[in-house]
Amino acid sequence: MKIRTTVILFGIFLILLVFVYLFEGPLSEKERRQQEGVVALFPDFQKESAAKISVASPTQEVILEKQEYGWKIAKTDDFFADPQLVDTALETIAQFKRENIASRNPEKKEIFEVVPGKGLEVVVFAADQEEPLAHFIMGKAAPDFFSSYVRKEGSDEVLQVSASRTTFEKDIKSWRDKTILTFPAELATQLTLTRPDESITLEKDESGSWKIIKPEQIAAQQDVVKKILTTLSSLKALDFAEDYDVAKYQLDDPLLTITLILKDQVEKRLLIGKMDEEKSQYYAKNQADKAIFLIGKYQFETANKSFTDLQADDQSQEAGKAEASSDKKPATEQQVENTETPAQELQGKP
Repeated sequence: MKIRTTVILFGIFLILLVFVYLFEGPLSEKERRQQEGVVALFPDFQKESAAKISVASPTQEVILEKQEYGWKIAKTDDFFADPQLVDTALETIAQFKRENIASRNPEKKEIFEVVPGKGLEVVVFAADQEEPLAHFIMGKAAPDFFSSYVRKEGSDEVLQVSASRTTFEKDIKSWRDKTILTFPAELATQLTLTRPDESITLEKDESGSWKIIKPEQIAAQQDVVKKILTTLSSLKALDFAEDYDVAKYQLDDPLLTITLILKDQVEKRLLIGKMDEEKSQYYAKNQADKAIFLIGKYQFETANKSFTDLQADDQSQEAGKAEASSDKKPATEQQVENTETPAQELQGKP
């Protein structure tokens, strides 16, 4: 019985050795050679060199141009494009490989919708160069819905690539940067919340704790303040206002004005106006910018705190006072307490 078990186990071991040899040996070598034979669809493409992107669908054309402070959407009111969306688009192009050829038949290009008028024509230029870095037409989605058909301009080859058409097919609003405020939350040193009925100013002390200094000096709820700063530090819009009329959106007499002072004395100010009743969103504006945005109700309520909301509870205040008192206590008094404690403990022992 033991000999039979040993033979079976030895047989399984041999089978495993065969699999390891095949997959780590000849098969893996074959795969490596195949990978080495795969070339990029645009071998000379470097996303850092891109300075202009044209995306033309059957219904519209969007042109993105690289400026000193970021990508701007051409033929708009100086709208900035979302840098992450642009980077994703360029990185996607850089990853295109000349593999998974779906067709080389010129007559089948329309079937895959990789022709002007049906597909999405994308052209990327470097600065001061007439020849594009990349020029292709993206057609319909492949049956797996995770990839799409692409044809390089001037070629009859239709490739199936791991990319979605939605990476490039966006209207102007979808390309726009929705960033309202951005700053490192840990660099904030002062925060003022001004509401129609009150104004509260908080400051961060040397230990990193936040305290209310106006309308009176009192300890603040640290978690509440940190949540406000975290929300504001990467504040993004949900939508955009139709125009720049500050009075129309009650930004000339806001429900809430938030003023931030950073460690380097840079000031940031956010104005929050009336609520769009239909969307349950609030109009907001970075005072330094022209654009008017819409933010969520949750974002507004996170920042819209009263003096009562911000002040620490009695227990937190007493703990803070005790800590401060301990820090200020003379060293000799602390030493006396430290020497008395063991003696008292010894007296209580039998």
